[in-house]
Amino acid sequence: MKIKSLILAFPVLCLACSSPTSTSDPANQADASPIVAKRPTGVTALTTDFNYDEPCNILGEEYVRSTFNLGETVELDEVHEHNGCEFAWAGNKILVSFGGPKPYSSIYIAEYMFDRMYQGKAAIVMTKSIEAAHDSTISGPEPAGTGAETSVNATPDAPEHHTTDDNQPQHGGITAATPHLTKPAVNKGHYEAVANLGDKAVWDATTGSMHVLYNNHIINVTVETKNKPEVRQEHAQSLAEVLIDKIASNEYTRRL
Repeated sequence: MKIKSLILAFPVLCLACSSPTSTSDPANQADASPIVAKRPTGVTALTTDFNYDEPCNILGEEYVRSTFNLGETVELDEVHEHNGCEFAWAGNKILVSFGGPKPYSSIYIAEYMFDRMYQGKAAIVMTKSIEAAHDSTISGPEPAGTGAETSVNATPDAPEHHTTDDNQPQHGGITAATPHLTKPAVNKGHYEAVANLGDKAVWDATTGSMHVLYNNHIINVTVETKNKPEVRQEHAQSLAEVLIDKIASNEYTRRL
C-alpha cells in the first residue's frame, strides 16, 4: 500500500522539481510588478490631466549651457516666475513659458489661441449659441461624409474630371494622404513664419521670441542676448526643439 502511494505521488514531485524559479523574471521579484508593459513614445503627449512642470526643469540647465557654449565656471541663475522661468548669466537671459498652466483641451483650441495671439485672427463672434459657434473649433473640421444619408432616388452627380495636375492618386487601392490638422503659419505683422518646427511656429525678431504650436501645447522661448537676430533665432529654435522632444517623451508634467 505504501509503495502504491509513493508511485502515485512521484509524478507530482517531478513536476515541482522540473520548473525552477528564475531569478531574472520580474514577476518573481518582490519589488516588481508581475505585469510588464511598454508605452509608445508620445502616447500621452495630448493629455490634459496634468499641469506643466516648471519650464526650466523640463528644458534643463545642460541644454542651455551646450546651446550657448557656457562652461561650468559660468554662473547660470535660474528664476521661476508666475508665467514661466528664466536662465540668466552675464547680462544675457533666456525666458521659457507655455500657453497656460496645463495643455489645452484639444489641438484645435490650441491653434485657435495661437492664431489669435500671433496670426492676427479675430475672436469668434457669438451670433449663435456657444456650442454651435465653438463646434468646429473644439471638434475640428467636418469629417468627410460617406453619402449614406443621400436618398436612393437622388440622381448621382456626374463623375469629376481629373487631370494630371491633381495631387490625389487616381489608381484603385491607394487612398489620399491625411490632411494636416492645422493650417501653416504665415507672416503677419512682426511675426515671421518658421517652417519645420512643431505644427506651426513664428519668430518675432523685435523681442527675440519664438512661439511654437505642437499638438495641444504652445511653447514660448525668448532669447535676450547680444548676438545678431538670426543667431538668436537659431538658438531659440534649438531650445524649442528640445522642449518638443521632452513633451513627445512625456517629460513635461509636474512631479508629485
